[in-house]
Amino acid sequence: KNHMRLDSRKLLVPSLALGATFAPDLEGRYFFVGSGGGGGGGYGIALETVEESAYYYLLGLLNSQLTTYVLKQVSTPFRGGYLALNKQYIEQLPIRTIDFNDPADVARHDRMVSLVTQMLDLHSRLAAEGVPHEKAALQRRIDMTDRQIDRLVYELYELTPEEIEVVEGATV
Repeated sequence: KNHMRLDSRKLLVPSLALGATFAPDLEGRYFFVGSGGGGGGGYGIALETVEESAYYYLLGLLNSQLTTYVLKQVSTPFRGGYLALNKQYIEQLPIRTIDFNDPADVARHDRMVSLVTQMLDLHSRLAAEGVPHEKAALQRRIDMTDRQIDRLVYELYELTPEEIEVVEGATV
């Protein structure tokens, strides 16, 4: 709601979606119009840090199957499988912080940032590609990268194989 912060770095999220659907706006170029409450619009998540990597790390967590699973547990469901992605639900998401004094944690952070950067590049290339078999190849790489991000999220949150099965069974 703070108009002075609209052109700052943020992650964008629509007010209604089928699951976790967060997008980066690290140049502060995009704004939502509309109510943000059931009639369109959405929200921006600005971090207090200036580190771009923090946005990529958070983006990886937020767009994971685990986050979609949690949102389905806490959010208001709508017809067609849509979920409300309002502040009250996003605030309930457990965000795994990184201990930058732990080399293993730093390595996981760096891996997430790398995978998310790769994912954004692949999506950009997919949008620009016109050749059907090249689009299909890019989509396969996107799907593979998405699975790698999900596996890393499961590792970060120390999920058991049984818990992973529940998450993946519920988000299909």
